[in-house]
Amino acid sequence: MNSDPFPDTAPRTKKELFSRLREIITTSEWYTMPEVSRYNGTGGPGNFLEDLLGIIAGNLDAPDSVGWELKYYTQRTHLLTLFHKEAQPPLIMRYMVNKYGWKDSQGRLSFRHTIAGQSDRFRVVADEGRIIVRPLKGNGLVPYWSTEMLMNIAASKLRRLLLVKGERKGRDVRYYQADCFENLHISLFTHEVVTGTISIDFDCREQKPGSVGLRNHGTKFRIPPENIGQIYMEKERFG
Repeated sequence: MNSDPFPDTAPRTKKELFSRLREIITTSEWYTMPEVSRYNGTGGPGNFLEDLLGIIAGNLDAPDSVGWELKYYTQRTHLLTLFHKEAQPPLIMRYMVNKYGWKDSQGRLSFRHTIAGQSDRFRVVADEGRIIVRPLKGNGLVPYWSTEMLMNIAASKLRRLLLVKGERKGRDVRYYQADCFENLHISLFTHEVVTGTISIDFDCREQKPGSVGLRNHGTKFRIPPENIGQIYMEKERFG
């Protein structure tokens, strides 16, 4: 295991980024992640990989490095988060929690729900330039996103994607496969949300039972790793 694996500088070109990644993938070396909060939880291996590559992640709506977005996953990953984007109108999540939430083990109203085109309670539709989540029964306020906004986020963040597969055992991690995707089908992106290739994932609850404040973990647009190729025109694998 490498005791000092981090480069001193960020990659400046695609060639440099890919060279670093190929070295990590082809050696398939096991690394021990230091005991720091950045490497804890399910996001730890992805953060560690960024550091191995010298990537300084910043703006959530921009790619990680020289025009490439980096995502890590494992054999057990069911859905991969493409990006976060809260719905309109303002305070819609307060409404969703109040109307559709259920009490968790601590008595807090919670609305955690994933919709792949349609669920047992909602369906996703495209209407007048918006992607809308409508209830199957009843009416009222609905969360929505403008199709232009979603396409702009996808275009800026996901035009080029590095999808890296690895495994973790405790604090040890290795990376052994990478797929490089280019030329995102931007015009088809919202279509894939409506049809369910891309899921909308809500995860919000009350801070305390009956409280006004919410704990919102962010509304995510997610996709099964095996379906990523459906939204890109070019793909290359190494490892």
